[in-house]
Amino acid sequence: MNLKKQILKFFQTTYADILPSDDSDATKASKAHDPRHEVVQEMFDGMSTGTARIIIEKQISQEIREKFKIDQVENQGRYYLARIVRHDGSTIQRLLVDKQTGNIRMVGMA
Repeated sequence: MNLKKQILKFFQTTYADILPSDDSDATKASKAHDPRHEVVQEMFDGMSTGTARIIIEKQISQEIREKFKIDQVENQGRYYLARIVRHDGSTIQRLLVDKQTGNIRMVGMA
């Protein structure tokens, strides 16, 4: 057995209860609360929510970071969707973070 197959088998046995699968919404919700889930999800997706947030923070200006906050960074499959919001919670800009390239695109308001 080659190294890649050995590593995959290790993860399948170690993290079998949280690996991505076609489970019901209830099962997916319970997996999302497992602290190991984001680590495993990052292995399969290539980027975690925290990494997406860091990329956004590095790309936006200091002035925007001081006046607004990054909210609701959500995994949408191939990319993350995030919102820049005012302190009252109203959205001023939506952003997409491409998981494969790390590029950010503005996709419009609310």
